[in-house]
Amino acid sequence: MAEPRDIGIRARPDLQGETLPFAADGKVAREIVVTGSGASVGLSPGSTVGDWRIDGKIGEGGMGTVHAATHPVIGKRAAIKVVHAELVRSAGMADRFVQEARAVNQIAHPSVVDIFDIGQLPDGRPYLVMELLRGRTLGDRMEQGRMSPLEAIDVLLQIADALVAAHAQRVVHRDLKPDNIYLSDGVGGAVAVKIVDWGIAKLRDDATPRSTSLTTSGVILGTPQYVSPEQARGKSLDERTDIYSLGVIAYEMFLEGPPFVAESVADMVAMHLREPPPPPSDVWPDIPPQLEALLLAMLAKNVEERPSLAAIME
Repeated sequence: MAEPRDIGIRARPDLQGETLPFAADGKVAREIVVTGSGASVGLSPGSTVGDWRIDGKIGEGGMGTVHAATHPVIGKRAAIKVVHAELVRSAGMADRFVQEARAVNQIAHPSVVDIFDIGQLPDGRPYLVMELLRGRTLGDRMEQGRMSPLEAIDVLLQIADALVAAHAQRVVHRDLKPDNIYLSDGVGGAVAVKIVDWGIAKLRDDATPRSTSLTTSGVILGTPQYVSPEQARGKSLDERTDIYSLGVIAYEMFLEGPPFVAESVADMVAMHLREPPPPPSDVWPDIPPQLEALLLAMLAKNVEERPSLAAIME
């Protein structure tokens, strides 16, 4: 089998990194985007957060920081996610942390990151205590070179299995992307997938509107590179929006690049809404026909034409 040709497709970092709020017309809703260094005051090594002792910072993004921590009595290691101080007053931020904790515990699947405590710092910043992951994100893995078809299939099946569990609990992630998929170190050198960042997940059986839709009127939370057409339109979402986002990820894993590349958020959203994805065989001439058909079906604009997770896992 011939290897896929590298045609130099790479997603623009500003369109695939942090979750962006954007309006239904594809324009970034900059009035609710907060920028800044997000310094974490008072979380130096040796300080305490609840029952946990901070060991050091291990990551930082636009929404907050992640710190390694240890329980001083039982020695358990954990990661503590703390929101940036300047975002504390953002509408829905505390709700997003609560919803993330609720979502992952409702799913309770080994490929979904575990969250086992939640609290608030004296300065008002909410925090989550979760399992400490060792490894790298899927985004980091793809940046380091081509994934073999078998490696991509293994990751795809693990993600799909976790989504089966999530959807069985009526939880829709709504922000699947390579940076939210962690490849942790499994038993015997195997890769164990962990889906993280369930902060904008939709709990479809929750009767509380604030918990089911953490959006501002006319604004949709998501990542333009991986957003489904119906999400971009601000339509009501169900489990099939995750299948579309997974299709974008799968396309990128097998073909070394995303189906759509654009110079702006508006152009990217327009492509998801109207442009058919390039046939995978244009990039990988010897791609198995069944795999090509599956990738294109997952990226169908019409939700009714997308395959089920069971069909993806066959």
